[in-house]
Amino acid sequence: MKEVASTPLTAYSLTDPRWELAQRVADASNFRNCPKLRAFLLYICENALLGRLENVREQPIGTRVFGRPVDYNLNEDNIVRVEARELRKRLESYFAGEGRSEPLLIEVPKGGYVPVFKLRETATLETPAAVPQAPAKLSTTRRWMPELILAMVILAAAVLWLGLENWRLRQRVDAQPSVRAGAPADDYSFYGEILGKLGATPNRETLLVVSNPKVVLYYGSASDQPNPTLPGHTIPAPKELKSSFDDALNNMDRNRPFHFLRATREDYTGMGEAVTAYYVGRLMQSLQRPVRLTQGRFLSWDHVQKGDLILLGGPQINDWTSENVVKSNFNFGDNGIENVKPLQGEQKNYVTHANAGVVTDYGIVRMAASTYGFNMLLMAGCSSAGTAGVGEFFANPEKMKSVYNRMRAATPGKPFPANWEILIQVIVRDSLPVETTAIAIRPSPGSQKRPN
Repeated sequence: MKEVASTPLTAYSLTDPRWELAQRVADASNFRNCPKLRAFLLYICENALLGRLENVREQPIGTRVFGRPVDYNLNEDNIVRVEARELRKRLESYFAGEGRSEPLLIEVPKGGYVPVFKLRETATLETPAAVPQAPAKLSTTRRWMPELILAMVILAAAVLWLGLENWRLRQRVDAQPSVRAGAPADDYSFYGEILGKLGATPNRETLLVVSNPKVVLYYGSASDQPNPTLPGHTIPAPKELKSSFDDALNNMDRNRPFHFLRATREDYTGMGEAVTAYYVGRLMQSLQRPVRLTQGRFLSWDHVQKGDLILLGGPQINDWTSENVVKSNFNFGDNGIENVKPLQGEQKNYVTHANAGVVTDYGIVRMAASTYGFNMLLMAGCSSAGTAGVGEFFANPEKMKSVYNRMRAATPGKPFPANWEILIQVIVRDSLPVETTAIAIRPSPGSQKRPN
């Protein structure tokens, strides 16, 4: 996996002086030649200032900045803690040297990764000794008193503002469901209506279903013979593939004289689906609604009629997603999502596209009470990164509360709809979802009641 040299902005109009400071520090000499630390600094500052504090924790930092697997063991791999120590040293060095004139400081307190922005302490003014103070000087001092008082007021206001901002960041970290154990907070109570009986029905199991496509790996070798110890079927890679595949290799493999393709025998879950499984699993745990993780290949119709499903991944990666068990308004097509009955202001087709390294993807969250007797919650994007964005959207109470309010307003005085759909736009950079927005909602007040 390539090292991340920088982290993308998710708010193009972000002109906060704290973000401008973070960029100056990242471009300083002691960060410029260390892409990992530069990415680390920008990542934690950006996510903190944008309020995405669920991302400013050890696990997502290790995954998104240092390329570790989503489920890597923090006890066995302390990469984030080691790099955090070095980051603190370099920040201290910058503000003592190259950034000694900066009015603001950035600190990363030990025990966490949320940056704290604070005003630099004002230097003590030295009064020259043995200098007689003439009356004229006293009058000059008096003339400057209003300006000095105003400066002190501004300084005090700035200190108060920074203190409040840092307090807010800390409060939001403490309020994250993935950090807090036990019963869900009041902010999550609306999920009860959204999920209905999914995960809350006694003697009825809810399965969290991930996809399992086969994968083909491309690697370099110093030998012209495949490595017999590697599992799977390995063949020499055609030379015509070199120009297309070399970007996926690290420098060592790219410079080796021989390259091979290896088809794995093991099943593999896409990264986006794994990320979504993490988000949804933690959410359901916080809501005290147990789920069991399983693979799509282990399911049968006998299983699903005895329990409920949470399906992850689009039809190109998860066969169960393509099963025609409910009638839907948003359906996956060849290059995006079809809107069967567009409302005013909506498009007929939402086609995925890329521009200047930014991919606009689309995904669906769908709750369906099927005629076969089970509830099904689908979270899927047109790509694996799109699925990750959809999962992050659904597990974000601020975003889902807004969707819930809109669906509630569309069904006044009636039970919450058993079937509903959300079409989500996902902005992707460097294969990571960086911005998600609900662009169309379909509550279905006339749908059948949820099965008991």
